[in-house]
Amino acid sequence: MRLASALLLLLLQACWAAAQDDTAAVRTVAFQDCPVDLFFVLDTSESVALRLKPYGALVDKVKAFTKRFIDNLRDRYYRCDRNLVWNAGALHYSDEVEIIRGLTRMPSGRDELKASVDAVKYFGKGTYTDCAIKKGLEELLVGGSHLKENKYLIVVTDGHPLEGYKEPCGGLEDAVNEAKHLGIKVFSVAITPDHLEPRLSIIATDHTYRRNFTAADWGQSRDAEEIISQTIDTITDMIKNNVEQVVRAPHPTPRHRLQALPPRGPPAALCPGQASERGAGGRAAAAPSLLTCPSVPSLAVLLLRVSARQRTPRPAGRPRV
Repeated sequence: MRLASALLLLLLQACWAAAQDDTAAVRTVAFQDCPVDLFFVLDTSESVALRLKPYGALVDKVKAFTKRFIDNLRDRYYRCDRNLVWNAGALHYSDEVEIIRGLTRMPSGRDELKASVDAVKYFGKGTYTDCAIKKGLEELLVGGSHLKENKYLIVVTDGHPLEGYKEPCGGLEDAVNEAKHLGIKVFSVAITPDHLEPRLSIIATDHTYRRNFTAADWGQSRDAEEIISQTIDTITDMIKNNVEQVVRAPHPTPRHRLQALPPRGPPAALCPGQASERGAGGRAAAAPSLLTCPSVPSLAVLLLRVSARQRTPRPAGRPRV
């Protein structure tokens, strides 16, 4: 009896541990379902850093906008059994480009990314926006998800200079065309209301990625704060809606695209004669590697029968089987 009780206890413990492992595995898979890669390209050139006194005050506003945006990156669950999760990174630039931090998984890396943004010291020199965009594209391609449809740049600049300035990396239009060719969407966010709209419109993938997006203002008025909040909310909502269109694709798509999958059926049978069920789309779930709870009752009954058999008195002279 003691032996059977001990074995039953060990079996229940094993089942509980397996359930915990399965839950952790499900969380890992869900975390990677719909990753979105978001990279900030921040202008810290002299036209930004030296425009407002004390010098660098406008750069501080750009950093505050970026940290506020990072705080707004929250996971989202879709009804097609998919989760949107975020990878975020940032760089800043003038006549040189410096990576603030590469793509970092949210929310675990949120504080580190914000601390890195907060530590940025402005360059305060020329403005090589074309080089900065191409470097941001490179960071998106070498890190994060393999899904190019879910990669985004957020370029925060005042648009200066308009003309008469050397662009050593092929020019702004060349950088933007490269992003379009790769399928990477680019949001264009003005730093202040007196920005150069023609340049900002060129940077954006199309007019819906430009709108009236603003990262800062001269003052701290209620209207300015509302515009900044609307900028963050609108951009994140656009990304979430774009991702939802990808994951809800009704037809089979190439491997590099996500598609909505039907719910899984219960785990496949572990014992002979036990039929496994299928999900709505005909997919049978894979059999788990460890014992599952549905198998516990049958094994427990077997152990109890063995225990009862050991307690049953045998007739005298009958040989032990």
